[in-house]
Amino acid sequence: MIRRFFLLSFCLLVVRAAAQGDRIIPGAPPDEYVDVTGDGIADLLINSRTIHISDPEQPGYLGKHLLGVRTLSGNAVLMWNTPSNQRWYTLEDSTRLDTGLLAERIHFKQLIWTDEDHPTEFWLLERPFGPAIGEDQDGWYGTGDHHDGLTLVLRSANHPGTSIAAFEFELPYPYGRVVVKTKHVVLVPNGYGEEGDPLPPKPIVRDPLFDFGHEPAEPQVIIPAGIPPDEHVNLNGDEVDDIVIIGQFEPVNGIGGPGHFVRGLSPLTGSMLLMTRERWGVLGPFRLREEEVLTPERLAKGLAGNVFVWVPSRTNACSYRS
Repeated sequence: MIRRFFLLSFCLLVVRAAAQGDRIIPGAPPDEYVDVTGDGIADLLINSRTIHISDPEQPGYLGKHLLGVRTLSGNAVLMWNTPSNQRWYTLEDSTRLDTGLLAERIHFKQLIWTDEDHPTEFWLLERPFGPAIGEDQDGWYGTGDHHDGLTLVLRSANHPGTSIAAFEFELPYPYGRVVVKTKHVVLVPNGYGEEGDPLPPKPIVRDPLFDFGHEPAEPQVIIPAGIPPDEHVNLNGDEVDDIVIIGQFEPVNGIGGPGHFVRGLSPLTGSMLLMTRERWGVLGPFRLREEEVLTPERLAKGLAGNVFVWVPSRTNACSYRS
């Protein structure tokens, strides 16, 4: 009898364990170290964080678990560093790592690395918890940082050497896990991509000290002479680039003579710039003055009267000289 009771209890435990094996266990998974560059040293850490929230307007909602990825010491992620682009630098799926192009973009101050001595964090998933979270609401949700599916660029500098890696995040279903997938790795010389800015000038100290002029001066960012690579810009945040900043050299006195570098804008396929006819019918970029509004009625009237014109792609609509 006793033997039969223990056998039945064991079977019930096995059935319960099998049933629980298919569902996601509440809470955050343990930390996981990831070697992106394949040199045997971890570059990224998949980790979690619990945020406790006390909100009288949401009783029973106690907080949320966050799941994401952070860089370890000696690793940096590449990001745009121009007024037109304030986002992570990403590669197309079919594009391999071009270290020459990256070095050129860094040289022209278009790109910059994050601080390798301070972690860069990507929080990708979140899961609420508390007695108010029912079974239909319990689960992992995206945080709004849409990095999954995008190919980022990482630089790993440690004692074996320096590597550049293209990698991406994957969020496999059922959500609750983060996978880091390496797409391409290139060995580069130590110090690659460390252009740096010129040293800031020493602050001017005046007497008395409470007078103006003794504040530390900001470092001046000097853009090198030449033509930077084309820079694609997404204007409306729909993850599709709209225009490209291009450049060319224009000689003044014919071939080989002095000249100047010219940079301008060109719409990409599917985008057009609005132009207006200025003096003598010459087309120029339409500019909205302060507190001026371009209403649909004004736009339709201007297009019908041939005052406004949409300029198609690959046309240097406007430029400035440097």
